[in-house]
Amino acid sequence: MGPPPVGGYRLIFPYIIGDFYGPADTGSFVAPVSSTRSGFTLDLNRTQEVLEKELGPADFSLRFLEILPRDARIARLAPTALQRNGIDPVGRVEWLDAHSHEPLMLVYVDRPARIAGSITRGGETIRYDIRAARREYLWIGGVAVGEHETLYTVVPRPRHLILTITTLPAGGSTRQ
Repeated sequence: MGPPPVGGYRLIFPYIIGDFYGPADTGSFVAPVSSTRSGFTLDLNRTQEVLEKELGPADFSLRFLEILPRDARIARLAPTALQRNGIDPVGRVEWLDAHSHEPLMLVYVDRPARIAGSITRGGETIRYDIRAARREYLWIGGVAVGEHETLYTVVPRPRHLILTITTLPAGGSTRQ
């Protein structure tokens, strides 16, 4: 891990509505309910009613993805690190499973649904097969299922999470 962002940072917790990727669509209405020097706790139940009002139709940037039933709604919690006293991002933020060090996404699905699709480019295949059995939050991760294939699917809730910030130093490259 690299040094923390110069000048400090502040974390906000907006959602991406109807997609896994792209800019956040909501403000940051989720706030930590407790924090220590080494961690924090989020209570997503406290803001669930607000999230439900923000949900809209799925509109995936990865055009090969499809959601069934079509009226199912999703939102990805997308933590963001901004300048302590500004609005510019200071780096890329992602959840990691502390044990496997694999990146994860936290996605809310508002009803039983399946998100699926695949694409192959340059001999590499990416597949999505995500199933929600009920209204729930799901941890989604990429799992290698072959030498040239990655499957994005629901993974068990990690016992320990790390929220990483890959800083953006002058010049635009990233480091961890």
